[in-house]
Amino acid sequence: MSMLNDMQVNNVLDEEFKLTTEPVVMDNATEYELHEIQPDTLAISNPQATNWRLQLKNLNAYVNPARAYLEVSCRMTDNANPPVDLGANADATIQNHILSLFRRATLRVGGQIVETVNECHVSKGLVQPLLHYSQDYSHSSGTSEMFYPDGPGLATDKDPYVAGPPISDSTTYNDGYKKRRDRTAGKEFHCWVPLSALFGFCSVDRILTNNQFIVELEKSDQKHHVLSVAGTEQVAINKLSIWMPHILPKSVVDLSLKSAFADGVVSNYMYPQFQSYTVLGVNGTNNFRIVTSSEKVLYAFVVARSNARTATASTATTLNEIQTLELRLNGRQYPSQPYVNLKNTTADKLRAYSDTLRYMNRNYDFSSGIQLSYDRWENTAIYTFDFTAQPEANMGAPATIELKSTTTLQVEWSVCVLSEKRAQIRYDGGSSVVLVN
Repeated sequence: MSMLNDMQVNNVLDEEFKLTTEPVVMDNATEYELHEIQPDTLAISNPQATNWRLQLKNLNAYVNPARAYLEVSCRMTDNANPPVDLGANADATIQNHILSLFRRATLRVGGQIVETVNECHVSKGLVQPLLHYSQDYSHSSGTSEMFYPDGPGLATDKDPYVAGPPISDSTTYNDGYKKRRDRTAGKEFHCWVPLSALFGFCSVDRILTNNQFIVELEKSDQKHHVLSVAGTEQVAINKLSIWMPHILPKSVVDLSLKSAFADGVVSNYMYPQFQSYTVLGVNGTNNFRIVTSSEKVLYAFVVARSNARTATASTATTLNEIQTLELRLNGRQYPSQPYVNLKNTTADKLRAYSDTLRYMNRNYDFSSGIQLSYDRWENTAIYTFDFTAQPEANMGAPATIELKSTTTLQVEWSVCVLSEKRAQIRYDGGSSVVLVN
């Protein structure tokens, strides 16, 4: 008889068969109160502000950044001084996500920078919405973030006096632009974005207390957040604030937390961080270093766009100008079989699309539903590079990423790096210390 028959096993009953199990009572918070964090005084009443600093004042409160929201209210204006609100017929709106308004976002906790997001207009306004969320998201909760995926042009309606196919069938139709324009034309528009969509640190569902919590935002250039026919319009931010939930726990939870703080509890954080870097390439052979970092790099996403982008064509991509493309992490080539023919519809381009889908089907897809279609992907051409299978010696060591490519035109390269970041908060009585890797 096989020795496997002598192996000890544990029989686990399904919950429906556990007749004697006592029900569980959850001793959690009794109430969440949303408190508004407004920017510093100088930025509150200045729609043309370009920098904002929002600080949590009540350090003794129990807060949960994972359930906080960023509120943004804006209007489209002209470029006069002072600016004048655009009328309902103006052909101008923002780009395909409200976070494209920001160039840099910084989060400080306990006086330490726990996360900095460079070039938010790329990592948070373009790459993350398309790759992390399904099409169901773009038709539901994504609309509260002004996320309507862009098409190839600025056309919004069919001219009934011009013969030809409907404009929605043309190569210049942009359904996302039309929907955003309908919401912004001649009126104030509002957005409500989970703070976790901006900072990976805020994706950790955990209580935070007795710590400074400061968010700093810097506005992006016009061509990164405006899409218009004239190319001269601006976005005035009338209101920008954070709604942070203050937690009122039951007495048993409150006593448990205070006891843990008194005993010197250590709270560990591990979260994803996006960093974007833009480099202007050359016509021909491109070979340059993108970024050096001490964090654990997991993925990189490459977007190639026209070097002459303006507000009139700020989303334009050079889809058929890339011939070969590869990245190197600490000298190792990715993918192992490089893309050697990405111009037009080729086998390599389909492989690149498949590599992107494989990333989306991992644990980073925040909702189920239809994934990014090939034609939608081809309109943005985000090339995905998987660095998770890297030598163990690389873990924790400085990471150097190099891009190698041949192109038929000059390209503006944006490389968005997804890395694993760690932080630790040490509570000791009435004080706390924040450590960041």
